[in-house]
Amino acid sequence: PYYRDLFREKGIRVDELVSPGDLGAIPFLTKKIIGENKERLFTGDPFRKGYASSTGGSTGDTLYFHCDNAAVSIRRANTARQLRNLGIEIGDRQLKLWGFSFDKSFGKRFANGTKNYFNNVRFISSFDMSDHAMRKYASMERSFKPQLIVAYPSALMYFAEFCGKESIDLYKPKAIVSSGEKLYPHQREVIEEIFSAPVYDRYGSREFADVACECPKREGLHIMNDLYYVEVIHESGRPAEEGEMGELVVTDLSNYYMPFIRYRTGDLAVPTSRVCSCGRSMPMLERIEGRAFDIIRTRDGKSVGGFFWTHISRAVPGIRSFQIEQNEIGKVVFRIVPGPDWKEENTKALEEMIRENCGESLAVDFQIVDRIPLTPSGKSKFIISNL
Repeated sequence: PYYRDLFREKGIRVDELVSPGDLGAIPFLTKKIIGENKERLFTGDPFRKGYASSTGGSTGDTLYFHCDNAAVSIRRANTARQLRNLGIEIGDRQLKLWGFSFDKSFGKRFANGTKNYFNNVRFISSFDMSDHAMRKYASMERSFKPQLIVAYPSALMYFAEFCGKESIDLYKPKAIVSSGEKLYPHQREVIEEIFSAPVYDRYGSREFADVACECPKREGLHIMNDLYYVEVIHESGRPAEEGEMGELVVTDLSNYYMPFIRYRTGDLAVPTSRVCSCGRSMPMLERIEGRAFDIIRTRDGKSVGGFFWTHISRAVPGIRSFQIEQNEIGKVVFRIVPGPDWKEENTKALEEMIRENCGESLAVDFQIVDRIPLTPSGKSKFIISNL
């Protein structure tokens, strides 16, 4: 009903939508629209069934939606295809460092746990990254001998650094897939050094599952364009150009129960027209830039992405973990969990690097804290903008 009324209002004829570019006539779908329309976005087809799901994303604002039952096997096959490209076959042992879904009933979690056990999949929790827990994780990893590790990059880097510092040996998997957060270069470097295995970046979401993934060549992320039509939209509203950052807008081609057409994900990426040397002809993303609200803004109009903050946090010794939070234009809180090498004067070095990049129009309030809280899904957020 929602789309029937929308098409009537905008004068859009379905029979005139004959190529992907024609989708541009359809207004964007947003989380706000979904929240306001709910059942009006469900199909009236009595033979098509859906199941309820939700995501808090990184904002903490829960989005409730439905997926098509018929798309479940398609999404699983898509994941299996991506992993096969990395040399991982169905049934190979997989270890996942992930946040657990508390919105599922005990019966559902028990059923999933049983299924995962017989499919050679084991989970360890990103919610507990204490020294005691990480020693247990390392022991489990060595005894389980996974061919694949799938993890949030922040949690896996923290685990890898701990194992390196404690001289704990780990089993070498065939591949590591980073998912659920932006993968930064320094994270890839640390994880690959400790595990002696290649890290592959993957982009997906609870709404769609896996949308794009690196192949063994790692020249960008291949978009699974037989299942998703992906646009990168500049903040001005036009398509982003080669090498230009924009918001990912996704159309799901398999969810007929609750259609997601031109859905604004809130995620940022850089498109490319390059063709990967692996020979696969799928369109590509140069890289994922993170969430749209991972951007810090100065008073003179500069936008500073997450890469800068992770870079300076690595350039100054003694920072175990950090978080940048912005509540007003031109001012941020820089929280630091200090390590053994931390010195109070290191804040001056940070101030200088921030001033060189951001000018005088960004005030920084440094706070020394014991820990950085995780999001409800178990992720570690480096950057939070509440603007």
